[in-house]
Order: sequence, then C-alpha cells, then structure tokens
Amino acid sequence: MWRLLIFAVCVWMVVGQGPSTPPPPFKYGQFCAPRNTTMLASYLQGNGTVLPPMPTFPDEFQVRVEANIIEKNMTIVGEEFYDKGNNRAALRTITNNSEDYMIFDYNNDQLIYDVNGVCYATDLKYDDNQLLFGMQMTGAGIPHIYNTAQTLHFAAANGLTYMGRQVIRGILCDWWRSCMYWDILASNFTLDYFFTAQDTSFTWTEPDNENVVPIRAEIQGTQYIPQINGANSKNFHHIYEYFDFRNAIWAPDDKFWPPRGVQCSGRKDPKPVPQLTSQYSYREEIVDSINSAVSQADIYYDFSYQLVRFDYRPSSAGYPYYTTNPVTEIHDYNTGIAYAIDKTQGNCSMIPIQNASFDASVNVTGTSSGFYIRMKSPSQLFYLDNTTYSYEGQRTVRGMLCDVYISKRTDFTLPYIPWNFTSTFEFYFLSNSWTQQNNIGKTAILQNTPVQLVISTPDSVAYQATYNIYNWVPEDPSFNRFDVTSCYDTNSQQSFILEWPGSWDSSIAQYQNQFVRAVTQTIVRLAHVNPIRVQKPTFKFDPTNIYFVATLLDAPPPMAYFTKMSNSYQQTTNDATLSVTSPDDCARACNTGSNLTGSCMSFDFCLSNSVCALSTTHAQKGQIVGTATCDHYDRTVDYQSLSIPLAKVWTTLKNSVLIGDFQFSLPINGQNVQFTAGAIDNNVIQNAQRQLSSQALMDQFVQQINKDIPGYDDLIITGVAIDDCATGCLSQQSWVCNSFSYCFDTGYCILSKLHPDARPSAVVNKPLCDLYSKKYTVDYQLVQGKTVLSSTDTIYQNIYSADQCGQLCSNYNGFNCKSFDYCDGISTCFLGKTHYFDVPQSDVQDSPMCDHYSRKYISDFKQTSRQKLLNQANRIIQNIPVDQCAKLCVEQEGASCASFGYCGNTSECRLSTASMRNVGQVSSEPNLYCDIYNRQSFPDGTPYINNPQKYFGSQQSTGYSGGSMAGLAFGMIILGIVIAIGVFFGFQKFKGTPNDGMSVHFVKNESES
Repeated sequence: MWRLLIFAVCVWMVVGQGPSTPPPPFKYGQFCAPRNTTMLASYLQGNGTVLPPMPTFPDEFQVRVEANIIEKNMTIVGEEFYDKGNNRAALRTITNNSEDYMIFDYNNDQLIYDVNGVCYATDLKYDDNQLLFGMQMTGAGIPHIYNTAQTLHFAAANGLTYMGRQVIRGILCDWWRSCMYWDILASNFTLDYFFTAQDTSFTWTEPDNENVVPIRAEIQGTQYIPQINGANSKNFHHIYEYFDFRNAIWAPDDKFWPPRGVQCSGRKDPKPVPQLTSQYSYREEIVDSINSAVSQADIYYDFSYQLVRFDYRPSSAGYPYYTTNPVTEIHDYNTGIAYAIDKTQGNCSMIPIQNASFDASVNVTGTSSGFYIRMKSPSQLFYLDNTTYSYEGQRTVRGMLCDVYISKRTDFTLPYIPWNFTSTFEFYFLSNSWTQQNNIGKTAILQNTPVQLVISTPDSVAYQATYNIYNWVPEDPSFNRFDVTSCYDTNSQQSFILEWPGSWDSSIAQYQNQFVRAVTQTIVRLAHVNPIRVQKPTFKFDPTNIYFVATLLDAPPPMAYFTKMSNSYQQTTNDATLSVTSPDDCARACNTGSNLTGSCMSFDFCLSNSVCALSTTHAQKGQIVGTATCDHYDRTVDYQSLSIPLAKVWTTLKNSVLIGDFQFSLPINGQNVQFTAGAIDNNVIQNAQRQLSSQALMDQFVQQINKDIPGYDDLIITGVAIDDCATGCLSQQSWVCNSFSYCFDTGYCILSKLHPDARPSAVVNKPLCDLYSKKYTVDYQLVQGKTVLSSTDTIYQNIYSADQCGQLCSNYNGFNCKSFDYCDGISTCFLGKTHYFDVPQSDVQDSPMCDHYSRKYISDFKQTSRQKLLNQANRIIQNIPVDQCAKLCVEQEGASCASFGYCGNTSECRLSTASMRNVGQVSSEPNLYCDIYNRQSFPDGTPYINNPQKYFGSQQSTGYSGGSMAGLAFGMIILGIVIAIGVFFGFQKFKGTPNDGMSVHFVKNESES
C-alpha cells in the first residue's frame, strides 16, 4: 500500500514546483526524531505483542483518499484504482471545483487525462505523473506498473521502523515510520503511516473482510527550491486519510476507460475501425430516450445487388402507407424504385426512393449538388466510413464484452433541424474473444459484429438514441428476402424451372446460397435484367438433378423511375423535344432513349402544350425554375437500367439454355465445377408456403413434411395448387388414390395407389415436397358417443387412434367390415359387419368413451367411370349428391336396387333393379360426366344377390322373427362379455401395464351360433 504514499508525495509535487538543478546533499534521516527503543520494548512487552509483520496487500484494489495539504491550506479528495494483472491504474482527484482523471495505460505506453470533460493522451515515459505508479521496464522494453510489494520493500530498505500502536479515527492501528531522501524530488522527509492493527490475539476487521488496510499517512519534510539569487528550501506537511479500501475494483470497465461520450485526442488506436461485409442482415431496436419510445425494424442489406429491405411499423399513418400496419419497404437502387408493401392489407405501391431514407446518400460533387441519390456503402450505412473514429477500449454492453469506437461528426442530420451540429457516435462491436451461435446451432468466432450504436447530440438539438443490434448475420441475405411479387399481377409474372443433370449427393446442399446467387447473376447477364426481377429463387436437388425454380417479373411502370418536382422545369437546353399526351408517355420515351445520343436522366412535361422535353443530365440546384404549367421529373438514380418486357426476357432466357450458353462455375468440395443448364420449363407454379385455403379438405389426409414415395406415381399433375391436388386424389374414380405427394416450389402433384402404411420402407426424404396419406376414417361416417356391438364382431386391444382402427376394418379379410367402434379410453377397436342405421336400436348404446364409424353407403358399390345407363331406370331422382343416391339404393331393398347411375353435371340419380354384371341386363354408352355404380354387398357384408327376397324373407313382416330374437339375445350376452373385457383392459391400462407392443385380438368363431 506504499503506492498511496507515493501518490501523496506526487500530489505535493504537483502543488509545488519540481527542482531544475541538483540540490546539495542531505544526510539521510537528519529530520527524523530518534526512536525511544526503551519505550517501544516496554510497550510490546506490556501488551503481550510481538513486532507485526510488514503489511502486504493484493495486486488489485481501490480506495478513497482525503489529502490535507497543510502548508497550502487545501484539501484534495480522490479515488485510486490499481490493477497489476492488467497492467493499468487510474486516479481521480477533485480540488477547487475541478475534477481531473488520469488513466495509466501501460500496455500502450500512454497516460490519458480527462480534465473537466476535455480528454487528451500523452506519452507515459515522458510525463511527470508517471511517478505515481512507476515505470518499471520489462525485458522486452515494455513499461510496466510497479507492484505493491516492490514499493514496500523500497521503503523498508530505507529504514522502515515499527513505532507501536496508536488509535486513528477511533481505529487501533500499527504505526510504521521511514526516514527517506528522494533525489528525484530533492526532498528529505519522514513518512508515518498507519495500518489496522493485527497480531495473533487481536485483529481489526474491515467492511470487506480485509484485516490490514491503510488508515492514514503523514508526510513532513523539506524540499530544495532553486532561486535566482541562491538556493533555498521549502517545508511541507501533508496528512492523507484513506477510506473504503476494497481488495477488488468494482465495475472496472468504468474505471480504466474515458467516460462514455468523450473522445480523447492523441489516443493510440490498437484496433482499426471495423469494416463490414457487402451483405448482411440484422434486427435493430431503437430506444429514443428523449421521447421515451422504443421501435424495432428488420434490415436486409445487399450492396452487390443494390437492394435494401426493412420491415417496421410506421409510427403515424402518413405517406405512402397511410396506415400503422406492419410494412415492408424494399429499395432497388438499380432503378431508384421503392416497393412499399402493407403486410396486413397486401397493398403495394411503387414510389421513388426518398432522399431522407436512412440507406440513401444524396449526390454531392464539389459545390454542385444534384437531385439523384445512391445507395450507402456497407460502412456508410452505420456512419463507419468517417476517419474521426478512435478506439476507446472495451466495455460491457448487454452483458457482452465489446470494443468501443467513438467519433465526433457533423454529417449526421435530422429532418427537423435546419442548422449544423456536432454529434457523438459510440459504436460497440463484439469482442473477438466471444463466440456467436447462429439459429441452426453453428458456433463460430465472428469478426466485426456490431452490438450497439449510441448517438448523442447537443442540448439544443435534444436527440439521443440507442440502436441495439441483434441477430447480426454477415452473409448473403438475398435468398428469398427481396420479394416484390405482390406488386405485380399474374400476367406480369413468369415462373420457370431450370435443371442441371448429373450425379449429386447431399454435400451439394451446403452450396445452395452460392448456387442461387450464381444462377441469378447468370440470368441478369444473359437476359439484361435487374436482380430484383428474379423472384423467389429456390434450390433443390435429387441424386440425378439440381433444380432452380424462380419467377421472372415484368419491367416496372415507366413513371416509377422518376422523382416528381411539381410546378417546375429545368432551365437548361433540352436534348430532345416530343409531343405526347401524358407524363407516362414522356417517361416511356425517356426510358427508351428516343432521339437521344446518351442516357435520358430527366424530363419536363408541360400539360398546356403537351410538350415532353428530354435531357441527358440531372437537374442541379439553382437550375429548377417555378412554373404553373410544367412538372419536372428527375431519374432517382444516376444510371438508366434496361426496361425489357417480360416476353422478350423469357425468350432470351429460354434460348440461352437451348443453345448451351447458360453456364457458370462454382468451387464445389474444393474443385471448380462447370455448370451448364440442361433444360428449362415454365409449366410450374410457385407456392413457397404450406398455406391451405381449405383446412377441412386437408384434414382428410395425414401430412409427412419433406417426404415422398418415388416409383409409385400413378398420375402426375403439374402447375396446380395443393387444394387441387388433394381434390384430385379424393375424386379419383378410375382407381383408389391412397396418397399424394405435392412439391410446393414447382406445383407438381403426384397421385398414388400406394398407402405409405402398406410399405413404410418406400418413404424417402425429399426437400420442399410433402407426402399426404389418406386417412382411413375418410370412408366412414362418424357417430360420436355411440357404440354398436354384435355377436360377429372382432376386437383389437392396444389401438391408439380411430384411423388405425379404420385401417383394420378396411383391410380385414375375415368378412366385409362395414363399421367399427373405437373406444379411446380403453384403446379398443371393435369391427362390425353392418351399417349403423341397419341394426336394431337396442344394439345402439350410449358410450362417452367410444365413437362409432359406419362405412359410407357408396362403399357397397363398384364404380365404372365415364359410362351412362341407357335402359329405362326404375326411379330417377334429381338434385341429390352421389352419397345420397347410394343410400337410397341400399335402403330400397324391396325394389331390389342392384345399381345406379349418377351424372355429376346434372346431379341426376337413376336407380335400377338390373346389374351390369349379367350381360344384357343394362347397357351403357361413354359419357364424360356420368358413372355407373354396381351393388357388391348387403349392409351386413354378405354378397349381393339379384333376388333379395331369398335373403330378406317377407318384406311385409313387422317385428322380429324367432331367429332374430335369439340372435339379439345372444348379442346382448356378448355385449356384457365385451364390456367386461373392456373394463378389464381399461383397468390394466390405467393401472400402468407396460406397453410391450403385444396386441390382444379376440375373434368370434363364425361356426358358433
């Protein structure tokens, strides 16, 4: 803790004047009073103590000091911070209403001063104040801070004497003295300092549990002061009180760096200002502390494509949205067009990019300033291109260690402030010692990751904002990020698919962003379009092909390229003059370059005489003259992009593939691979979202995402939506469609007879395609809370879904299964032979834990598609659905309905007692809208016969026959047995019987009667 005493001497030195010539020699100790050794020995013996050890202290501490300079009638207060491990120290003093702060940066050999808010840095080796903490040189010549032990040993070498104990400020202290001569200050002085007492029998405890801390230091001596007419001496007497000693520094980041918002001149910059990549995306949170407001935005930036997108919610309903709904604004600096999209309403407006936009830079060349804008560079977007930034060290922000850079700048403006002002920018970048994990779990050390930007302005401006930056991704954000298809109707879009044949494995997937960018750039080069006209780029592959699916857009409207200046014109010589009827025609002429030898950059349109004046230059400030009859239109950017129509672009692109010109190369797995497109097709539909218009329709299928069953493509339909694909499977009449695959990127629909449950091993992974399996319960009508049990039922235990029970019924071979009961509470499935409406009501029981499913009536028929009955029908019913027609046929047993015809275009149902199974009974002819349904079975599952009386007996009889009554009685006995079995298994299930995969299957023997 001797460091504090050095501080005392140096404070005195600062108050007085240092020597300019060597002083005369002083005898060591000549000012020290002799020690009374007899008194000291008596004191130690009488108190039962021994000489205490020399005090030792940690290599890191902080303490508050009160320095009383007696000869100056002055008090100075201060704080000292000592950190040997990080080779740094700091000292704060307050005197005469002036605050001084010194930071000793030994790593960079600098001493940093902050005097009343003015900060500057000096060379540590040549600064007088380096004496405060020493200038020990290491073997490598690097300055290093003295440690505490070295200083104490220095004092001991000059006669450190224990003087006994004394009470200071009510604290029992050990008293030490040293009589010293310090030639660098030409001073002879006595140092008395007091530490909290310590020995084996007594210890004074400090607040932070330290046992030995400094309490006071007193310095008395004489310094040689050279004078003009001889030499003289000056006496000094200082008393230093030490308070609140701590063996660790609280909040060290705030102690060893200049205050926030203060830039220090002369600081060495060990780290240059970070440089950002040309593509990145991030989320920002803007904290406006003046107005107590917080807002958020998502930013996507691509300098190579000249595209910027930001998603936000407007604070007021002004131009161009007139709403506070969430919006997306996409800026295309190739054309100068901003696409303003209302995310709630779906509205889209094409407007000129505003020069007040955060990503736009207004053209300024010398003293001439034009009206066109350009896109800010990656660093300009964050005001990082300014050379005034300096490195200010490291601080902790949002719990993260960051490198801090600060700048004083005048190029930051606010739209409501007309005068110039100086702003302070503090930028925080994540330290390279930290790692960052992205959203797919990949951990990496990312360079130059911004974390926070703080902007402060003078009180007269009253603007202060903190920009918190999250989810920084320094990668290509162009993969489906700049979607403006909602701004174009379907006639202005052309979807297409490109194919590259070859042998590809899964390693190609890691290059999808590079592949998409290379294909997009090739389209831009060959078809002469801007990148934004290539929309929804999608990459996919299989073992034999790579696919690129995208949508081409038409050129924007001619007027969208220009910024309008109403009631004004350009006071220069026009390069061409046309007669047109509207400003749109004038803009179109400017875009096509009519009668011009250079690019058209602006035009004037005068409605009074229908004059269109074209110019190859932008208007400059001072050249715009007011008028009531004309409007001036200036191209928003400084170059003219091509406006080729969609049809021509598509033809060019298609021809380039056909003649083999669509080529590019990419480094794949360490080798440069040449890619030549093999095919191009526009028979696709892009629907990148799994969003359905009819949930009830899709509820009839089980979805497996990114799956397919290759080789089972019984029917392929292209260019359809998923709803149409599902409807095609359900309405398939030539064969039974049990599943379908749908690829959302291409609109490919593949119908299949195979149900994935029948061959699970055939299911494979396929990106961007989903597999939909028909639910078995689709063919059954649900009756909730009911159960129907008969003597011929089959029972399955450990069945965990109604669809699984339906699968058992549909595939059962023991009899023609017409219905089933599923009891979820006991995981039991009951298969039956009859329809729900064909059993006595006494067999229908209420059951809260069970549901009944009866096979739909139309399932009793075999369908013959595209045929119409020619013979006279026994009964014709109009305007009913096909299921109702089947029900009528089944219920009219007395009429012996053997078949029916149904025509979907007229909803006509024709019931017939004849069947096509026997030649000559029914004749038919082909018809596009009609089908014939032939009866296959009775409701109880027995095969249908043409003589129903043989099967049913007398149709005039009412009630039940003796046989049926006996059957009913037997059924009631079985009902009791089944309920008992269900209760038993339910008890075992809820008791916790392990599910070992063993299903219990009860089958009633058909020979029992």
